Amino acid sequence: MNNSLFNFRDDEEREMFLVAIPVMALFGLLGFWLMKGDSPEPVVVTTMASVADTDGDGITDTHDQCVTISGAISSYGCPEKISWAERDNDTDGIRNGIDSCPETHGVASNNGCAAEDTAEPVKFIDSDNDGIEDATDNCPDEAGVNGSDCPVVTESDRDADGVIDSEDKCPDTAGSPEASGCVVEVATPEPAAPVKIDTDKDGFTDDIDQCPDVAGPAITNGCPADTDGDGVIDLQDACPTVTAETEDGCPVDTDGDGITDNIDDCPTLAGFEGNNGCPADTDNDGIADADDQCPAVDGNGSESGCPVVEIPDGDNDGIADSEDNCPTIPGVAEMSGCPLDSDGDGLIDVEDDCPTLAGDATLSGCPANAEPDPDEVERVLSAAITGVKFNSSSAVLTARSQQILRTVAGLMNKYPDSILEIRGHTDASGNSVKNMELSLERARACATFIAAEGISNDRLKTYGLGDTQPLVSNDTAVGRERNRRVEFNLQY
Repeated sequence: MNNSLFNFRDDEEREMFLVAIPVMALFGLLGFWLMKGDSPEPVVVTTMASVADTDGDGITDTHDQCVTISGAISSYGCPEKISWAERDNDTDGIRNGIDSCPETHGVASNNGCAAEDTAEPVKFIDSDNDGIEDATDNCPDEAGVNGSDCPVVTESDRDADGVIDSEDKCPDTAGSPEASGCVVEVATPEPAAPVKIDTDKDGFTDDIDQCPDVAGPAITNGCPADTDGDGVIDLQDACPTVTAETEDGCPVDTDGDGITDNIDDCPTLAGFEGNNGCPADTDNDGIADADDQCPAVDGNGSESGCPVVEIPDGDNDGIADSEDNCPTIPGVAEMSGCPLDSDGDGLIDVEDDCPTLAGDATLSGCPANAEPDPDEVERVLSAAITGVKFNSSSAVLTARSQQILRTVAGLMNKYPDSILEIRGHTDASGNSVKNMELSLERARACATFIAAEGISNDRLKTYGLGDTQPLVSNDTAVGRERNRRVEFNLQY
């Protein structure tokens, strides 16, 4: 440096001047930063002091919004196109996307805010890194350009005919611009009318002639006349007015009696005209005299035309009275026409409730303490459970139900020490309380009928269970019918 330019008095004054220049520059920068506030302008430090610049872009880390990414002074030390979320506006080492106080210098332990402030972490999500948060980005997975949230969309031309789809009236078929993207249709000439042919020359063309190969009058749609309608035209029919099924159009005479089958009541039996083609049957029993052993007496086929000789059988048991030891009581052949009494107790089997056990007549032929037959009990009661029916919402017994209950009464009479439990059930239709009442009424209706058959009320117990014990689901009509039932249980 030229000492004369600054009029230094000596070398010591010149050295003090050289040290003062960088110190003044440093204080000037510090004052400028304090006056600028929270958003300092990027400053290039060229003093001889040792200041960190991690990315080597000439902007110190304390002023660089992208400490680890080389950038330009005009964009605060960041690349020009980096997103806001990746920047560090307050240069506190915490990028804006996760900095709760992105414009105020803070510390990482307080999510980017000053130590004395409290703040929750910021969740800034920008999947396509275009600087627009996903929550407001219409294209969160595609980076926009020039500040837009979506990339530029080029209109498509699916059929590649040079007309974009929005203006193409036929976007899936290549056409011409003159027809708005559609194919120009060329009119085709109408085909010439076919020449109609009339093969049989009867004035009816073959397309409307029902007999195109045979000439016929107009009244028959082009077919020859067939007066009797037997399929043989009059010109070829030997009997044009008589319906037949032969080639010459005349009826046949199968039995050769001179009477054609169409008027012969017995076409396979030779007869005579006075009997409509049938052979003579003097007694009119349907058997020709030639085959009738009694031609003058009405008879039947099983007896070759003779009448059946009736043998007296007063009790209709198939045993003639002359051979029947009990001619007025139906019996069996092995008992010479008398009824069976298998156990020999004086009561015939048809009146004996215990036909194989000798018993007391007052107990319907059963012994006083007879052990019930389990198979018999099961058969009778199962038939009663499935057979005793009531109409919906009714406790009136049907005629069929009464007949079944008579069998139940007979079973109880056979085993006088038995007690019968009768349990009524309904389906789930209607009110449950009313169903309970109806089921009891049905059980009592059965007990009343059985008692009328001579069974003591003391031996009958009735219960009403309503719809509480269904056998199957009540969702179908068949299921509801099965659930409407009366159950019988014989105790002995």
